[in-house]
Amino acid sequence: MQNNAKSGNQFKIDPRVFVIYLLRYWYLVVMGLSCGVAHAFYLARYTPATYTTNARMLVEDEYSSWGQEYFLPGMELVSTRNRLINEVGIIKSYTLMNRVAKKLNWEVSYYQVGNVKTTEMYPGSSFAVELLSGQKFLGRVFVAFLPDNRFYFSENGQDIKSSPTYFLDQPFTYGSAELIIKRGDSPINEEQLFAFQFNHLPSLTRYFQQSVQIDVENTESSILILSESNRTPEKSVDFLNTLMEQYIQWGMDQNNEIATNTIAFVDEQLRGIADSLVVTEYKLEQFQQKNFSDRIFISEDENNMQEVIELEEELTQRSIQREYYSALIKTVQSETYTAFPSAAVFGFQDPNVDLMTQRIQELVQKQRESNFSIRGNHVIIEQQLEELKSQKQALLLVAEKSKRQVNSLIDSLTEVIAKEEQKVMRIPQEQRQYFNLRRENKLLSDLYTFLLNKRSEASIAKASNVPKAQILDFATEFRSSYIGPKVSSIYLSSAMFGLSVPVLLILSVYLLNSKIIDRSDLEKITSIPILGSILHKKNLDSNILVTHNLKSLVSESFRSIRTNINYMVEGKERQVVMVTSSISGEGKTFTSINLAAIYAASGKKTLLVGADLRKPKIFSDFGLTNEIGLSTYLIRKGEVKDCVRETKVKNLDLISSGPIPPNPAELIESDRMHEFLTEIKQQYEIIIIDTPPVGLVTDALIVNQFVDASIYIVRHGYSKKSYLENINQLYAEGKIKNLGIVVNAVKEKSGSLGYGYGYGYGYGYGYGYGYGYGYYSEDEGKKSK
Repeated sequence: MQNNAKSGNQFKIDPRVFVIYLLRYWYLVVMGLSCGVAHAFYLARYTPATYTTNARMLVEDEYSSWGQEYFLPGMELVSTRNRLINEVGIIKSYTLMNRVAKKLNWEVSYYQVGNVKTTEMYPGSSFAVELLSGQKFLGRVFVAFLPDNRFYFSENGQDIKSSPTYFLDQPFTYGSAELIIKRGDSPINEEQLFAFQFNHLPSLTRYFQQSVQIDVENTESSILILSESNRTPEKSVDFLNTLMEQYIQWGMDQNNEIATNTIAFVDEQLRGIADSLVVTEYKLEQFQQKNFSDRIFISEDENNMQEVIELEEELTQRSIQREYYSALIKTVQSETYTAFPSAAVFGFQDPNVDLMTQRIQELVQKQRESNFSIRGNHVIIEQQLEELKSQKQALLLVAEKSKRQVNSLIDSLTEVIAKEEQKVMRIPQEQRQYFNLRRENKLLSDLYTFLLNKRSEASIAKASNVPKAQILDFATEFRSSYIGPKVSSIYLSSAMFGLSVPVLLILSVYLLNSKIIDRSDLEKITSIPILGSILHKKNLDSNILVTHNLKSLVSESFRSIRTNINYMVEGKERQVVMVTSSISGEGKTFTSINLAAIYAASGKKTLLVGADLRKPKIFSDFGLTNEIGLSTYLIRKGEVKDCVRETKVKNLDLISSGPIPPNPAELIESDRMHEFLTEIKQQYEIIIIDTPPVGLVTDALIVNQFVDASIYIVRHGYSKKSYLENINQLYAEGKIKNLGIVVNAVKEKSGSLGYGYGYGYGYGYGYGYGYGYGYYSEDEGKKSK
């Protein structure tokens, strides 16, 4: 249907009409713009300045393995980017930021409070707060100093002078906390209000994570740009420099982990050996002093003694292996295991254990990187933990097996040494005692020397460790730049926001408008042709307008409507035209009267018929009575000639509605009505029938079957769009023929919303029954259009 085709477009915006809406509500636009400018002035005047500070750091580009990235062009860049992403995740990790927060030690923030804005004091402040005992309290606390070393202390800065006072440099209790306030680096201004706030370490750490921005200088380099925006650029400088230093130190700590573990292991062994070595040296010294005068010789059993010494040296090596495996087992079983030195460090080979410890170290490093870049219990982290646990369990089994094998070798060596010692028993007691002391001292001394060498090697490796990153440019005040507030941007954005609020409000009014305002409103909801429009005018004494000045624009608008009707009926000489509307108050009777008058002015013998039998009133505009009329004829109480009344308009006669009958619909539908129309068609060239509203009663539909054309009246700003649903359906079903729309009471005000109706004219006057749906109620109020 045509109606349905139109209904899909009823929510489209007509730019021309929307501009007219804006002009109508111009005062809202001006108010919104003024508020936006005022808000912009406030922001530009009182918003604290913000600065951005940056630093540059080079991350060492190390390839962990010679893989496919070295053979496929471009893959080395992908590999580098992946490592840089991991490093960025490490830098922004909670663990590293927590180290930075602890290093900076920003436990308290100090502020200078103004009437509008508050400024943080950094790096120095006029006072210092120290928490002696108790817990830190949340929120900002205000302090105002007095000349006599006293100060006000309160959570409310407005009524601070009504709060209790305390003395500087003397402890006082506030809640559950004991505090002391001392003078700071800068002089105290007694007229200034100050404030301070305790910083919670986890909150400060999370703030650091969110505030730092990390970018790569270009796609082909591994130079990172670290930046932070802050109202206090000095804090950004300290934060960025501390962050880079802690990141480098963290990398050094990771690289030194094996060397540190080796040194710890060796130190533990040296502590036990040193005590034994002191004891044996003391015994040997005492023995020599006691037997200094005697000459002790090694006789024929010297070879046996040498063999014992060699066996005990091998036993010492095996003992070192046993201690190594014991320490490895203990370390693997601990939750903090991360790395362990190679067996080659202690003078023996165990490739299997070395490979497994290296694999575990790689898994630990991989898991650390994942913890930095992945939050929560992610499936990747769970898989890595499971694999690490499996590798630790396998290493534990291998270490325990190797330890059992070493213990077996030690037992065998102990038995062999015992047999060799029996052979030495044949030498004199003094020689044998001296031999045993010297042997024990030599073994301990050699072992001590061996471990010292290993410790030195580990220390050298630790000292020669090279950091994996280096600072190219420290953050300084020269690398800080002003970023806001930008006055032009503030005024632009505030003005746009100030304009958007009224524009959106007006747009809502436009979209939610349910009444006919513009020609486009009709075009969106109906395909019925528009014959013309009539402008609105208030306080009319009479509905008969065109006869006063036939050359006025009012008359021209009705002539335009008359011309379009002639085209609609294809130039028929004798015409019957019905005028109807949806509800009362839309100007149906006004249009009927003036349309009939304009036809009469053209010399056509015209008859105006008041077919509104329910609410007759057309007679009053001509100064006539309603004692006889159409209803009189329909009930056979009179003939046509009895009902026709001459009017003061030349060539225009009137048949009013007559007395109100109890059954108007039945009378209109009767054969008598058909006879009436047949008779008057023979007597008049133009017949205008003023019918009841088609939206309220069926009388108009009954009359429509006798007419040549139908005019449907829509009142501008009064008729609702939903009213046209019924007439659209009737038009689509062909129940009303030759139908056209006339828009009545178009208002010129606020941009002439009526322009666009009609065919170049559109001046006239409207009239209606009033407002509402009270068709059957008594008409109250003044007739005006």
